[in-house]
Amino acid sequence: MDQPSSPRGGRRPPSPGDREARARSAARASQEAAADEAAADEAAADEARRRLREQGIIAIEPDDRIAVMLAPGERLVAVRRDVWLERRTGWRDPGAGLRGDFYVTTRRLVHLGRLPIEFSLCEIREAVVAERALRLVVGENRGVEIEVDDPRLLRVEIAAVREAARPGVAPGPLGDAAPDAEASPDQGA
Repeated sequence: MDQPSSPRGGRRPPSPGDREARARSAARASQEAAADEAAADEAAADEARRRLREQGIIAIEPDDRIAVMLAPGERLVAVRRDVWLERRTGWRDPGAGLRGDFYVTTRRLVHLGRLPIEFSLCEIREAVVAERALRLVVGENRGVEIEVDDPRLLRVEIAAVREAARPGVAPGPLGDAAPDAEASPDQGA
């Protein structure tokens, strides 16, 4: 519908009420898009959980950048390209965020950007999804925020390799982590 003309023949400028209505509409659309993204991420995370239960952790082919860094027996499990990583409290030089590629291996997390950052899976104390980021507490109260499109899926992938890397845990018949036979309480004395 056309807006009434002003006395000078042009369109009337939008009133504050019109601007507020458009802003509310845009905010609502943004919230709906964020909810759709979160639902798609959760569905991908659910599918990954199912796949990991059925097939276990499956290594992927490393690119040239990470291949030279992998230790014998270490495998690449997941990659995210062009990830924003921000070091939070507890780092010697927290500084601004860094952009780069993020790798999940069977032993550690590696972010290769302007400044390479890595930490062992056993250093991870907590992993929490917050909007479009995965927040990790690593080591002695150091924080890391990893901005990705699929933080829930990334959390599932990291949790799977952490579980498999725990001492005394070996992959079960369907890829689930299960105690080693030596550690089984069912063994007779």
